Amino acid sequence: MTVQQRKKWYVLGAVVIAYFAITYLLYWVERDQEGTGFSHPSDAFWFTIVTLSTVGYGDYTPVSPIGRIIGVIFILGSVGILGYFISQLTAQVSVYLEKKRLGLLGTKFTNHILVIGWDKFGKEVVEEVVHSGNQVAIVCNDKSEIDLIHEAFSNKEVFALFTDYSNLEALEKANIQESATVFINFEDDTEVLIYLLNLKKSYPDLNYVVSLSNPSLKETFAATGVRYVVSKTEIASRLVASYTFEPDVAMMAESLMTSALEGEDYDLLEYRVTEQNPYVGQDYLDAFISLKKEHDCVLVGTNKKQSDGSRLLMKNPSAGVTINADDYLILICTGTIKNKMQKLFGVSEGRLQERGTSQKVK
Repeated sequence: MTVQQRKKWYVLGAVVIAYFAITYLLYWVERDQEGTGFSHPSDAFWFTIVTLSTVGYGDYTPVSPIGRIIGVIFILGSVGILGYFISQLTAQVSVYLEKKRLGLLGTKFTNHILVIGWDKFGKEVVEEVVHSGNQVAIVCNDKSEIDLIHEAFSNKEVFALFTDYSNLEALEKANIQESATVFINFEDDTEVLIYLLNLKKSYPDLNYVVSLSNPSLKETFAATGVRYVVSKTEIASRLVASYTFEPDVAMMAESLMTSALEGEDYDLLEYRVTEQNPYVGQDYLDAFISLKKEHDCVLVGTNKKQSDGSRLLMKNPSAGVTINADDYLILICTGTIKNKMQKLFGVSEGRLQERGTSQKVK
């Protein structure tokens, strides 16, 4: 207990003792007076309680000069006490609302994306994740950003936490241990690396994704166990280069990288294959033809689980590849077809539930 808390308890104890003493004094002064009704100490307590609460029934009335002075004290005291309690209640409510606004009360999000570091790029990432139907927890170290986050996203979709990035324990308020993926989004690549190494000491089994400014550091980060390393400059430079000599390809690629918000917008989606999936046991080519004919959906690849637990990404494989449970199918379809695919496959898009699996590309 702090010194300030002890002082509050001392003051409260002194007020209670004074209340009982003055109330009993009122009874002792008024007990022999006619017409007051103070025949028992409980009558005096009743009078002081209804006076302090500003109810004032008037069934007990002090008549002696000293009794009336005590009555005036209680009348004036009731105003101060009520004001004190109202101010304390208001202060507690304000503290609670401020803690909630800053995310200090925590969240119950599970299997969500945790974004550490907030800027324009981070906002664009969160928008895409939210449009895909996933929840996001954002950690930032600037209070002014909290209100902007709340204005841009609903509380059901996004949780925002204000804290110092170095305070790793505070990340538990963002439910980091139950997150599906942790995206570290700092401007400086060295800062990202140091933060990642410290974070992996406490949470070694989580999926980590980082964005880099220097693409030459991708191998360094991959060696630390980061699942995906994204270079912002590489993506931008490839799109710009493509726009210079094959603009239609660039436009198609950019369109596929964004979530399908409208019915006819195209999106590149990934769905896990369950035991109940209608394409389990089928050849990849047969599934390709069926999806195109029956659902106007293009199958462009599959991600297969290997015997050693790793995964192999196969881009448009040839015939002879069988689709099995726990594989992933990668599709191109519109926003309208996307909803049908979720019902057909019985799962939501993405693979947030899968952690710590290495991956190869073929």
